[in-house]
Amino acid sequence: MVEIQTDKKITAEELIEVFIGSGIKRPVYDQKRIKRMIANANVLYTAWDNAKLVGVLRGVSDNSFCTFVSDLAVLKEYQERDIGTQLLTALRKNQGKDISTVLISAPSATSFYPKVGFESVSHAFKKQRRY
Repeated sequence: MVEIQTDKKITAEELIEVFIGSGIKRPVYDQKRIKRMIANANVLYTAWDNAKLVGVLRGVSDNSFCTFVSDLAVLKEYQERDIGTQLLTALRKNQGKDISTVLISAPSATSFYPKVGFESVSHAFKKQRRY
């Protein structure tokens, strides 16, 4: 059984393993950047199968109006087990109904988010980073 944690620290190496094993595109070749990604996120939910990290939800929040989910990644062998849903549900439960949750979906995941209560929006904008 997978357990969701909200206060467990992770290492850059563990996060890189989840990124690689999930198929999400992140700068896994740049460990210093990954360390900064962890250090500067004030939202971190993790999914554990005993001592093995199998999923991560990482983001930033003002804890009042909006939470931005930067990463939602689950190891491929654990996908289709509702772990992503459990991570999002834990976030939504903890942040309450007065805080919006926003994210940018990978093209391959766009069918997932409506199933867990997200609506697609046409009025969002982004300026792409250099990878």
